[in-house]
Amino acid sequence: MKSEKLAFGIITPSLTQLEPIQNFLDNAKKFGHIIDDLIVCCYDFGKPDIINFFQKECKVTMIKRGHSSFLQNSLKNLRLSNDEIQILLGTPNLEKYGKVAYGTSRNYILLAAMFLGIDYLLFFDTDVLPKILYKSKEDKCKFKGIDFIGSHLKFLKEKNVVVTTSDYTGYYIIPKMNFPYLMELLQGIQKEDRFKYISLVDAPVTRNFYLQNVFNTKKTLGGNLAIDLNKFDILPPFFSTTLILDNECFLGRGEDTLFGPIIYHAGGRCVDIDLFIFHNCFGDFPNTPHIHIKKNIDRFFYACMGWIIRNPFFNWLGKEYNEKAEEIDYEKRLVALKIGSKAAAEHFNDKRFLKLPEAFELAYKKLPEDIDHFFRLTETWYKMKTLIQNRTR
Repeated sequence: MKSEKLAFGIITPSLTQLEPIQNFLDNAKKFGHIIDDLIVCCYDFGKPDIINFFQKECKVTMIKRGHSSFLQNSLKNLRLSNDEIQILLGTPNLEKYGKVAYGTSRNYILLAAMFLGIDYLLFFDTDVLPKILYKSKEDKCKFKGIDFIGSHLKFLKEKNVVVTTSDYTGYYIIPKMNFPYLMELLQGIQKEDRFKYISLVDAPVTRNFYLQNVFNTKKTLGGNLAIDLNKFDILPPFFSTTLILDNECFLGRGEDTLFGPIIYHAGGRCVDIDLFIFHNCFGDFPNTPHIHIKKNIDRFFYACMGWIIRNPFFNWLGKEYNEKAEEIDYEKRLVALKIGSKAAAEHFNDKRFLKLPEAFELAYKKLPEDIDHFFRLTETWYKMKTLIQNRTR
């Protein structure tokens, strides 16, 4: 019986520090899991001494976005054409803007894991840790260690489960804020259901139990995500969109949230395993995040832009794969966004927020192009999988 091969997948601009990768490697070792490969997708390789340090722990595969000879050669060996390889690996905004779509970056790692013969691929982000933030009896926030890999594998091996995922403890990705027409802004970016939370709560999310409230979900989260590559037949690619506005490339969010509906459409399952690992999304926990700090305003602006760019395709996908999907009133949301973005620009004294309505309209105009790209990607992905299967028979 062959041993199961495990890999960690990390997306980072450059490999320059040990944390949090070392934390996850230590966590794996503590609970008796052997990591066969650390797959890092980056813009540049970073510090050789950091790479050498990790190589003492496991094999390290460095994948450079836009310039991966390993992936290029692996796909050529399958007899895919240059155009087909470009559909899978193309980075049209890299040279001019230095940006690559989130979905493409994840696909680099997913493809590498497939060609390396990995059975289970576990993604985590560079601002999460393999522990849970909980409230003690004294009402203090403390950390509890967990078996990150074992928790995912427990459910990932169930019938038709392609992906296991869960949310996070720590501060929510949008800091507490309130100003006139905040609701209209949130309606414009399709986040109005978070209004009450954003306007009232400044305490971190905590969790005093885990692996209890387990359920099927279509919402996958890329920073806490495990994939069973043995469910190859129903494994789709990741997909996300980009938008050029005022000579800047903006990245659409949601390559992870788009992943779930596609898996269900193919007959697979995604499971939320109730493992809320800690997310230090503002980088300075336990300090309470304040929205009027520049880095937090920047984060909020780019999050708004990312959701706006994602939403047209996300809405289309919902209708395509789910007859009960919400009807989106395009005009009503645009009107709300024009009001809310102007209010945000005044509140934060930041004119960038005035770009949001234009981005909204451009993203919807670009939707047919994005749908076409999605179909070309999925068709090429299916062809690649067929070629791999034929080769291994």
